[in-house]
Amino acid sequence: MNSTDTVDDATWMLALSILVIAVLVGVGLLQVYLNSDYGSLFRNLGIGVLLLLFSIGFYRKWHEM
Repeated sequence: MNSTDTVDDATWMLALSILVIAVLVGVGLLQVYLNSDYGSLFRNLGIGVLLLLFSIGFYRKWHEM
């Protein structure tokens, strides 16, 4: 296997952050379903958006290096 067949660290980091965002949104949706609490869903979505922006920024920076 050569270096083009492996997944680099930046891609793993982006995949992990997308997994964390999915968990955040899932927890927010579960809280809406159980308690009709939309505030926690919007808070989790906001955190997810910020995490996604930082992750994309780091991903692009690591690929430029």
